[in-house]
Amino acid sequence: MTTNNLPIIPSRTFADWKQMLHGFWPSKATFTEKDYPEFKDKVIIVTGGNTGVGYETVKSLAGSTKAKIYIFSRNKEKTLKAIEQIELEVAKEYKIKPIPIGFIQTDLGDLTSIKPAVNEFLSKESRLDLIILNAGVMMPPPGSKTKQGYELQLGTNVLGHFLLQRLLDPIFIKTSFNNPPGVSRIVWVASTAHQLAPLGGIFWEDKNFDKVPYNSNTKMQLYGQSKAADILLAKAWPRFNPDAKNVISTSLCPGYLQTELTRHSSAFELFLGKLLTWPRRNGAYTELYAAFSPNIKNGDYSISFGEPSHVRKDLNSIEAGDKLWDWCVKETNPYV
Repeated sequence: MTTNNLPIIPSRTFADWKQMLHGFWPSKATFTEKDYPEFKDKVIIVTGGNTGVGYETVKSLAGSTKAKIYIFSRNKEKTLKAIEQIELEVAKEYKIKPIPIGFIQTDLGDLTSIKPAVNEFLSKESRLDLIILNAGVMMPPPGSKTKQGYELQLGTNVLGHFLLQRLLDPIFIKTSFNNPPGVSRIVWVASTAHQLAPLGGIFWEDKNFDKVPYNSNTKMQLYGQSKAADILLAKAWPRFNPDAKNVISTSLCPGYLQTELTRHSSAFELFLGKLLTWPRRNGAYTELYAAFSPNIKNGDYSISFGEPSHVRKDLNSIEAGDKLWDWCVKETNPYV
């Protein structure tokens, strides 16, 4: 829906404002490494696990579980260095030698790279128990596009992850049949910025915002759109996979964190961010709360640093989720 060809942004409720403010003054994490399952002989994928909150999530998993972990990321050299550093830090902090961390190279901003990555993973593993869709792009320079011409955040944060999950679904669902209910999970990393997304999550009249004047507001709306889409997909996944009754699909905002996501921010935004954001380690607690807490149910949304919360009311719409799902299927069909 539009007003003079501009997206409509719904007004925030008191509860929405409370959630936004919570990010500045979150409660201390209570669900931490002491509460994580052993996860012995299980397999985990973390996208973007070579940097930021993904790095901390992988480190916490490597230090506190016995799972086999794979990082899916774009930069081979950077990721191999990160894995080496994670293993050193795990040995120091957790006093153990972690199970070797695997690496699969893929670029979520290039849909042609995803199927080869999944095929490589399938050549190495016969099961998959947990997927943390953590990688993301935040407010890149205006006009940034993926290899296939989508707005970079929509193409990477949404379509890239959708295709990856779509291709992993067969092994993931097969594994879930042999797991107790709730062990197999998909964790879609979204953001409180979803509250700034267009009505219904997506500005369907102009998904790339090609005709929308670019300013500080639309910059946030574009990012919010991609994160609202992740929430819609998290809620839609169980509807489109009704046989996967043991699986939980959930989304979250990891928190307002000091990570490389802010690399495209202005000098003032970076200065303000240092005053108002938290160490990235805290964000891992949010992600792993969603991944492991027995209190999580299908479609739940969590906030920093491991608390249940809500999503903007219009993002609970089945119609909105189904429309996005159908579009994602259509756009990724050529790459399956």
